[in-house]
Amino acid sequence: MSDHSTAGTERSTTAGRGPGRRGRPARLSRDRIIEAALDIVTGEGSAALTMRRVAEALGSSPMSIYRHVRDKDELLVLLLDRIVTDLPRPALPDEPRARLLALLTWQRDELAARPWIVDVLARGDLMAPSVLWLLEEIYAAWRACGLSLEEAATANRIVWNFLLGDLAQHAAHPEGRSPHQAGLPAEADAERYPTVAALRPYWLSADRRGHLADDLATLVTALTATLPQRCAARPAAGG
Repeated sequence: MSDHSTAGTERSTTAGRGPGRRGRPARLSRDRIIEAALDIVTGEGSAALTMRRVAEALGSSPMSIYRHVRDKDELLVLLLDRIVTDLPRPALPDEPRARLLALLTWQRDELAARPWIVDVLARGDLMAPSVLWLLEEIYAAWRACGLSLEEAATANRIVWNFLLGDLAQHAAHPEGRSPHQAGLPAEADAERYPTVAALRPYWLSADRRGHLADDLATLVTALTATLPQRCAARPAAGG
């Protein structure tokens, strides 16, 4: 709305917004759009985010939103950038393996606190510029553990897929819910499926999904031990 709107127009545009909100609505800005979008994704997930929905939350029109943000993907990147920029960075130990585990654990915990980001990142085509510091630290830590640049890329890809799977399970299975995936193998016929049945205490364990720290440490140890050996054993090109 123009700054030169008449009083009658102002009353008509603010009608229905309840008492205590008189006068011109706040001027639309990229910051206000980001805040409204953040409220939507935090409460309902990234699938609920549309330009129309943001416009409705701001009492505006979709075309007005497009004057500030190109499309939904750009808005998601802006959201990711805002969140990562505002996060306090973790304290990191000097020892390379401990440093790497601290970075990976911090990354996982921050994502677990924001399940909507996991949905966005699972698409694999969006990234916020403010996350580059984390990538630099993680890859440098892999290198400090003795991996080449190529090995570091491979190792981090494997770990990322592991963490993404854990985060998906974390989001899909709230605490207190007894997943069918545990109940079915726990009751397996011991004669037909002896190995599965022998794992019954594991299937029924209350902390079956609570071993992320140990599993991550095991995976990092395995990757830093085996990747250099695997690459060293490769035949030379043309050999």
